[in-house]
Amino acid sequence: MKKIICVLLLLPTLLFAQKSSKNIIKVNLSSLLLRNYNFTYERSLSKHMSFSLGFRTMPYGNVPMEGTISEQIDDKSVNLSRLKLGNIAITPEIRYYFSSKGNQGFYAAPYARYLVYELTAPITVEDKSSGQLMQVDRDFKGKITSMNGGLMFGIQYPIWKNRMVFDFWIIGAHFGTSTGILTAEFKPALTADEQAVLQREVDNLDTSPFKSVGKVTANSAQINTEGPWLGVRGLGINLGFKF
Repeated sequence: MKKIICVLLLLPTLLFAQKSSKNIIKVNLSSLLLRNYNFTYERSLSKHMSFSLGFRTMPYGNVPMEGTISEQIDDKSVNLSRLKLGNIAITPEIRYYFSSKGNQGFYAAPYARYLVYELTAPITVEDKSSGQLMQVDRDFKGKITSMNGGLMFGIQYPIWKNRMVFDFWIIGAHFGTSTGILTAEFKPALTADEQAVLQREVDNLDTSPFKSVGKVTANSAQINTEGPWLGVRGLGINLGFKF
């Protein structure tokens, strides 16, 4: 009877121990430098394969490393203090580990990525065609969404009593499509001349390789964009905990 009681008492511990090798929660430390908070859940499927789901978010706000970037831009019309960015990304992936030791070592990871960027983009237009200086300065706000597929290579290995893991994203890239809508509201309303100046600027925006179409009225303006999307993953330092 004592043996049976001991087995029953130890059973939850034994079950947890078996399960512990199948789940990992990870945080990306290197992304914190860019104000990105990136978390990943990984579930072992076999010795060679696992499934993971990543979530990344950057709170809407000023551009990371704004001061450093401003020093490299020699254009007074580019006002980074008014440029705002935020984003979320959801990334499911399948990993194939080439080692047979159980979800460690070098791996290849095909993945999909859904991205949503929220941004404020200032547009400043100066026109002297009428003989006098006319300036239209407005902030366009909106979202860009993107669907992508890609491939990444990395290496993962256990540390600290096999309860912690170190996961290094070496290099990866994804490709896809994107659509976006940016809008601006005008109070007070634009004059007819200001509308014409801003419409010319919107029509002549160089958004290559994206296509953009814009419409300006007295009270608002809207720019629609669509086109290809390219992104890079790499040099990511992740620490994880097995449970």
